[in-house]
Amino acid sequence: YSLEMAGRRASPLLVIAIAACGLWMLPGTFVPPMSANVRATTTSHGASSMEDTAKLSALVATLAVPQAAEARLPDEFVAFAPIVDVLPILPVFFLLLAFLWQASVGFR
Repeated sequence: YSLEMAGRRASPLLVIAIAACGLWMLPGTFVPPMSANVRATTTSHGASSMEDTAKLSALVATLAVPQAAEARLPDEFVAFAPIVDVLPILPVFFLLLAFLWQASVGFR
């Protein structure tokens, strides 16, 4: 391990600027609590519509799942079906290849 190969260290001013930007953006990431009158209005009107929306989306998802399982490739791509069947497994092979590579270099 040599220091010539290591990258330059970030200047302290850059680190402080990044930390200041993060702290400046922090208050906008949280949702403020609702006041009591807004909460009462939401529970009387909004809760039932949200429940109806959730029920409707669950129904649509239940009806759409069997159609997604029976999806077919367009006719001009049917010849590539075996390749398409293997494609979802490829990321697992890349993960295993990374472990094999690290084992070959001694997990440096």
